[in-house]
Amino acid sequence: MLTTTNRTMVHAQLETIWELLLDRIENPQRYQPFVLTSRVIERTAALVIRELNVSNMTIRERISLDDNEKSIHSEFLEHPQYEGTIVTRLVPTSTQNPMAPVYLETDFKLEHKAVPMGRAVTTDKEMTTALNDEMELIKEKAEELEK
Repeated sequence: MLTTTNRTMVHAQLETIWELLLDRIENPQRYQPFVLTSRVIERTAALVIRELNVSNMTIRERISLDDNEKSIHSEFLEHPQYEGTIVTRLVPTSTQNPMAPVYLETDFKLEHKAVPMGRAVTTDKEMTTALNDEMELIKEKAEELEK
């Protein structure tokens, strides 16, 4: 099982970072260079089911949003190698100062499938690195927007 938390301090307003996270749902290829195409299969006010084409595989995930808590819960519905969830949340460092930095926190709890479909496409380290790189890119974009 791959269980880890990544926490990055972002020097930008919470709403700026949240807008980037929402854009990441609609346009994942802007944040994940390995995504070739994506499409939304189903949408409600708080839920998106999307399909990503990555190299030689298809990933389908259910993404639920909590605008009040500023969190995004992503669950793999189809993945050739993993099952599990990724939760991304924004954690203010101060509730009284809207200009205070914000923590961009990602928890992932992924388990290897008992019988992988196809060949193993990534190692745990590659998966962790890709997710961390994505959060760093969001940090950079948010801080650049605040300049």
